Amino acid sequence: AFVTKSNAPVTPPASLNGWGRPEQLVELYNRLTPSGHPKVASLRGKRREKALKYLRTFPEREFWAGVFTQIKFSAFLRGQRSSPGHEGFIADFDWLLSVGKDGTENCTKVAEGKYSYE
Repeated sequence: AFVTKSNAPVTPPASLNGWGRPEQLVELYNRLTPSGHPKVASLRGKRREKALKYLRTFPEREFWAGVFTQIKFSAFLRGQRSSPGHEGFIADFDWLLSVGKDGTENCTKVAEGKYSYE
């Protein structure tokens, strides 16, 4: 912990604590998603801004580890089971960092197990 002039400990910002940067989110995604799943190669511009926004909303590393791990348990998220209107769908990084038609963040629905059926 950092110390202020009053010697009171202060919690350091997340980025100094070893977690909370968009690059770390991408590294975790690329590592935990199944082989053959689309990996993130570039983190610039709007994608980087979106990653920062979602890290502020969902700052816990464990949340994201759970989301990315869930992909291997869902044929739908891996693009192996299409449904009408979702032909060619695969749950990639950008989809996880977006809001669904129902107004809920896709990462939240994955974390809650909405797509964990086989």
